[in-house]
Amino acid sequence: MAASSLRWGRIALGGFLAEVILIVVVIPMRVLGSSETAITVLAVAGSFLVFLPVARWLARPLARPVLHGVLMGAFAAGIYLVLQGLQQRFDPNAPQIPWIYYVGHALKLAGGAVGGWLAQSRAPSPVRSI
Repeated sequence: MAASSLRWGRIALGGFLAEVILIVVVIPMRVLGSSETAITVLAVAGSFLVFLPVARWLARPLARPVLHGVLMGAFAAGIYLVLQGLQQRFDPNAPQIPWIYYVGHALKLAGGAVGGWLAQSRAPSPVRSI
């Protein structure tokens, strides 16, 4: 497996874009006073649902789209974990990450994989001559 065939720019873009979409959905819920339960359910379920179209779109023209989708999910989970780690470092009273968010991170990987698989199944097959 040659590392040069991985498109790291698309992986980073996919992970970042999906996280931005989740944030754009969650912030209005917080502003409008939604319950923590509703926000958590949306964030965890959205972790899978947002990655389906993002990974499908960005991995479609690539070789190994499933791997690219999974790496998009891993990149997004990494962004979240780094931000949470920084918050813990600079604010010792910051709340811990609820365990269900780790489920959400796993769902990001799964959503990226399924999105990549959908991109792979939709890709045109090469014409073979006999």
